[in-house]
Amino acid sequence: MKSDVVPEPKVTAEGEAFASPPQRIEYPEIPIPAAGDYAEVAPGILWLRIPMPIDLNHINLWLLEDGDGWTLVDSGLNADMCKQTWETLETKLFTSRPLKRIFVTHLHPDHIGLARWLQERHQVPVWMSTRGVELARLFASTQSAADLAEIHAFIRGHGYTDEDMLNKFFGGRMYRSAISGMPEIAHFPKDGDVIEIGTGRWRAYETNGHAEGHQCLSNAERRILISGDQVLPTISSNVSFSTRGGDSNPLNSYLESLERLSELDAETLVLPSHGKPFRGLRTRAADLIEHHRDHLAAVIEACAVPKTAFDLVPVLFKRRLVGAHWMFAMGETIAHTEYLALQGKLQRETDSTGTVRYLRAGS
Repeated sequence: MKSDVVPEPKVTAEGEAFASPPQRIEYPEIPIPAAGDYAEVAPGILWLRIPMPIDLNHINLWLLEDGDGWTLVDSGLNADMCKQTWETLETKLFTSRPLKRIFVTHLHPDHIGLARWLQERHQVPVWMSTRGVELARLFASTQSAADLAEIHAFIRGHGYTDEDMLNKFFGGRMYRSAISGMPEIAHFPKDGDVIEIGTGRWRAYETNGHAEGHQCLSNAERRILISGDQVLPTISSNVSFSTRGGDSNPLNSYLESLERLSELDAETLVLPSHGKPFRGLRTRAADLIEHHRDHLAAVIEACAVPKTAFDLVPVLFKRRLVGAHWMFAMGETIAHTEYLALQGKLQRETDSTGTVRYLRAGS
């Protein structure tokens, strides 16, 4: 049934509050599970909600019945409250039906954070995309002085000059503390692979933009999509340009992935990593695409005179930014300006100091 109440959007470091109007998506009447408990969203599929001690205060995990055991999708953040929640869940869920496998959608710490910890406790294989593993290992490594200098020069060139935050964000320590170590990877699923989980067939969709190597799982027969962070009901996921990534146009990758997922059945039940399960995949994807189109138009208008990405952050982010939020905001702003530069709608100008500015084409 259609709900008249939209869950309260949460402004986070990795995404902006952006909810679709309540008449455009449907929230099934499934009680939100309390920490340490679970809810069944469909036969053989359990919803776990793990609390997190950060501004994005929860992550949804999904247990899929897998023969005599379970396959788990994502793991939670490496934090005491997450581990304590898991210890309660283990006594309820894994006594008679053991954990058999962990599937990690992408490299962000709330998704991969406890994969190693759970793997060691239950002696189970972990599956993750090749690109996701490569980047997780890179983010967890200690950056060389030369690599850090290159990253700093890139961000400074776009107008951001807080060296303390640059050191904190890119040094690797922040990421390492948020994960329990890198799990041993038993299998690297590829885009289009069909994964047998119990009696179900789940197809992996590699959907880039929010994170390289991000994978969703779709069961077309049951019309269910585990969307990770790619499609969320009340948040527009952060899409950042990264010097450490290999995607020169992440916003284009994100928009294309939304169009691809929109080809799934209109009645698909979406199981997102944050927020509530919902139906209305196509309308939600369309709303997210339109949201970014609006942002792109605003950037073009603002670039009637040359602007750095730092100058343009207030065009896209209306709230006060602090700490790491600035890094996500800078990454997303650069993703928008680079998208437009590659389309020829903005000119990219670099002065003698290495500062990059963008100017509307033809201005």
